[in-house]
Amino acid sequence: MTDDWDAGAASHRALRGVRRELDRHPAVVTTEGFPATLHSEIVAELSPSRLDAAVTATEPTLTVRWFAGERPAAPPGFSFHYSDRHGDFGWHHGSNPHVDGRGHYQERLDEGVYTYTPHGFDSTQPTRVGWVVVSLVENRLTTWPDRRQD
Repeated sequence: MTDDWDAGAASHRALRGVRRELDRHPAVVTTEGFPATLHSEIVAELSPSRLDAAVTATEPTLTVRWFAGERPAAPPGFSFHYSDRHGDFGWHHGSNPHVDGRGHYQERLDEGVYTYTPHGFDSTQPTRVGWVVVSLVENRLTTWPDRRQD
């Protein structure tokens, strides 16, 4: 019965699980949930040296949002978005007019405009997606335009 379904509470539980898993990841320095009582997002501070020895980006973060859906069977909407002082990119799962399907990767170009590429997720289980996305971030940083000059 969906009358007992609380999408906010389910989203908060998912984010707590993601936060718990990110806290265990060696590339994560700290995580914080906002707001503190019923998270609508978490922000993880990342360690540049653990992401890629060549990266000297300042203040790299991963912002995570998770929306459980209006009913239990609804597919979740989520985003894992990396940013540092040089730019940002991320993996999203939700409706977007720029791509077919729900999964996509987006990256902001120098002109401030995003590009979008479809991306499939093997799982939409919150704690699994967190670890997968940190690996995707690590891989992307090895090929992202040269950000070693601060």
